[in-house]
This record gives sequence, structure tokens and C-alpha cells, in this order.
Amino acid sequence: FGSRLFFVIKKLLEQASTMAPSDSNSESDGHLEALSPVSFHSLSYGTEDLEPTPADSKHRTWTWQVFARAWTSMIMNPASLSSGAALLSLGLDVQTAVAAKALASLLLILALALNGWAGTKYGIPFPVLARSAFGRRGAHFCTLTRGAVAIFWLSFQMWQGSLGIFVALQRCISFELGAEIGTKAAIYAAFLLLHGVLVSLGPAHLKGLVKYTMPALFLGLLGILFWAQRLMPLAKALKAVEGDSSERLTAFFTGVNTSIATWSTLVLNVCDLSRFSPRQKDQVLGQAIGLPLPFVFTGFVGIWVAGATQATFGVAAWQVPQYFAYWPPAVSLLASAVLAVSILVVNVLANILSPINDLMNLAPRRFTFRCCGYVTLLLATAVCPWWTFSDESTFLLTFLSGYAMVTGAIAGVLVTDFWILHRQELDMKNLYNATKKDVKWRAMLAVALGVAPLMPGFLHELAGSGGGRLAGPAWERIYKGGSFLIAFGISGTVHVVLRWTELCASSSNQESNVQEAESDSNSTVSA
Repeated sequence: FGSRLFFVIKKLLEQASTMAPSDSNSESDGHLEALSPVSFHSLSYGTEDLEPTPADSKHRTWTWQVFARAWTSMIMNPASLSSGAALLSLGLDVQTAVAAKALASLLLILALALNGWAGTKYGIPFPVLARSAFGRRGAHFCTLTRGAVAIFWLSFQMWQGSLGIFVALQRCISFELGAEIGTKAAIYAAFLLLHGVLVSLGPAHLKGLVKYTMPALFLGLLGILFWAQRLMPLAKALKAVEGDSSERLTAFFTGVNTSIATWSTLVLNVCDLSRFSPRQKDQVLGQAIGLPLPFVFTGFVGIWVAGATQATFGVAAWQVPQYFAYWPPAVSLLASAVLAVSILVVNVLANILSPINDLMNLAPRRFTFRCCGYVTLLLATAVCPWWTFSDESTFLLTFLSGYAMVTGAIAGVLVTDFWILHRQELDMKNLYNATKKDVKWRAMLAVALGVAPLMPGFLHELAGSGGGRLAGPAWERIYKGGSFLIAFGISGTVHVVLRWTELCASSSNQESNVQEAESDSNSTVSA
């Protein structure tokens, strides 16, 4: 299966490499179908932020090197280490957990390349792409759903950065209970304001930050590895986390599913980034290089640290800020600063940009980029991350697997709509037609049918052990082992079948009308 995925990715790279580099004068490269940004603006189809990105070197600056660096910087963050360490709560051994991360990375590359294709070809963001499958109003459903998930991730990441700074300060200064709460609140507020500054600058100014952040993140990861090695050699640490799952196959696919879920929101809104890419080869190759190795490696480091801390201190550390409590004060302060910068990068690129576009899509003429960015930050605070993300099992099975069934269903509809139904050709005037207020119910029904078989297992996990058994073992296994993949497959298939059924029915009606017209004509002639 892995070799087949490699073959598909290779074919995508070959297809992308055959396309000529785009420029602003090209009308045949398929980017804007001979429509300039001025034509969209003059027709008042939307705000400037939602208009197609011009196909010139001034606006299309995300080459494959930028994509690779961005992915490496985004992946080397607290959530990646936490998701790797949290896989151990499933009862997986180290080899199986790493294999689950590797398979998930291949599936992610494929999904990102497929769904990012339209962004590079037409320069459109995700809210506009969603209109093709769901209609102009129907697109609000999937964009707001994706935006809500991104806000939860933004909340988790901001709390990790704030908590890291607090734990590092605590190594230098002892806080009483009242002062501890106030200090955490002050750090979180300062971190929130820093995010607001970056939102006001916009994502285009992040290239330099991404470039210089990656080496610091890599050195920080090496530092964590060195510390883990000093705590306990790799062989002993891995023995401390040997798997004990009675259902290894289900646990393995749960690991694959939750690993995909970690980045399933970016699978949906990858167009928000790929629209700045000059060629298809840049977005495909950049993601194929920048995603797999850091993805697997950071998960492995999280597993190693969890094993070492479990054997040494009796408690497995699954969140990065927990590491700082065992480090010297100066090292903790430096590490917390590096952590905060990495979180800023991943949040602006992956967790803030998407809900901003989603909120602007509700009222393109009224809502601005900065206003929606500030609202997104406030909503992330309302999630109360200090309480929501306090347990690794809840983090995996309720949060990750729960939203993956919805993002998987939406992704299945988007990919099949663009590649199978539209055959990579979109009607740009139709997508930006402000007079259309349609909802394509077939896409909505496809999403509902993709999520339906997973709901019993989700409700069972949501209720917890105190809620009794709400679903049979089979429904639990389906939900845990494949909420994203199953929803993707079912929704994509249903969407195609419903559309083809509609086309067949329409064709039959046209034939019937033609036959009736011919019959009426013959009757008139006879008369």
C-alpha cells in the first residue's frame, strides 16, 4: 500500500513538472482563465483578500523551498511531540507507533497535493474552492466547521507556549498560588497580543521568520534528544513503553487516524497557502520534502521522551512544557523562547489564516482580514485550553478523532468534486458570482452520510466511562480506527454517485423532451 502511495505521489510530481512556469501574461496556464484580479474587483464579487492571487512573481513567492521550510517549521511544534507521545496511551509499541506516523505522512502528502492543486492553478483560497462543491451559502458550513477546529488548535498551541514560558519562569522564581494564576494569565495575554501583531502584518511577511526559525527549532529538537539520551539510553527508554494492546490492528489504525487528524484542517485549507505557489511542482515537491521526515521524527522524539521520563520520574511527560520542569533554569528560559516562536509560526500559517478566511466569507464586503483575525484570537481564548486539553486520552480519541470525521467527510467531497466531477476545470465567474445564494444539498448529504456511521463511537467516547456503553464494540473500532479515512471514502463516493445520478436523470429528461417535441411535430405535419 505504501509503495502504491509513492507511485501516485511520483505521478503527481511528474504531471506538475510538465507544466510551464506561470507568468502574469499567460492565458493558457489555467490559473485565472484569462480573468484578471481587476475584473473580479470591478464586478464586486468579493473582497480583495478572497480574490484570486495574480499569477506573477510578485505575488507567487512560495517556491518549493519555502513550502519545505514552512512545513518543517510547522511540524516541529508541541502538538507533534504530544501526538507522538499520546500514541503510547493506545498500547502501541514503538515500532508500530512509528509505522503509523509514517503511513499517515504518506496519506497526508497525497491529500494535500490533491486539494492544493486548485489553489495553485486558479489562485483561489479555500472558502472560494468550497463553493464549487457546496454552493456559495453551503460553503459556509464547511468553512466554519474547519475554522472551528482550527480555533481549537490555536487555543491548544497558545496555551502550550504560555505554559512553557510559565514553567521556565517557575524554575527561576517560586510562585504562590494566587501569584501563579495571575502570572499565567499575564503571560497568556502577552502571547495573545503578540499573535495579534503578526495578524496585522499578514502571512506574506512570515517568509523571513520561517527561514530563521527552522534552524532554531532543529537545534531545540536535538537538545531534547540529548536530554532524553542523558536521562535514559534509547533502548531502555523504548523498553519502558512496550505496547500492551490486545487489539493491535485497531490500535495501529487509530494511530494512523489520529496522526492524520493532527493536520486534517490544513488538508482542507491548503489552498490558502498553495495559491501563493508559482507552479504545481512547488507545492507538491515542497510538501513531499518538508512533511514526512519531520512528521515521523518529532513523533519518535515524543515517544522517546515519554519513555525516559516514565522510567526516571515515574510519570510520562507528553506535553513539551512538562520537560522544562526538569531542566536548568537558563536552559528552560531559552527553550521556552524557541517554543514560543515556533508556535507563532505554526499558528499564523495553519491555525489563524483559515478561520480568518472563513469569517470573511460570511460577509466579504464588511469583514476585514485584521478584524476577523482579532475575533479568531478571542474565540481561541474562550475555548479555555487549560481545562480542555488536560488529558492525553481525551486529546486523541475525543478531540482528534472527533473532528477528523467531519474534516475527512468535507475533504472527500472537495477532492472528488475537483478531480472527478469537474476534471480540474472550475468556472471562475460562477464561483465569484455574488448573485448566487445556492446550497448544493448533495454535498451536504454526502457529508452527513460519511459522518453517520462514526457518530455512535464518537458519542461513546464523549460520554466517557461514566456514561455507560453507548455503542457496540464494532462501532467503537470503526470510529477509533478510521474516522477520517472512512468519512473521506464514504462522502467522496456518495457525492460522485449523487452527481452522476443527477446527470443521468437530466439526460433522460432531455431525451424525453426531444422525443415529445418530435412526436408533436410529426402530429402537426400529419394534421
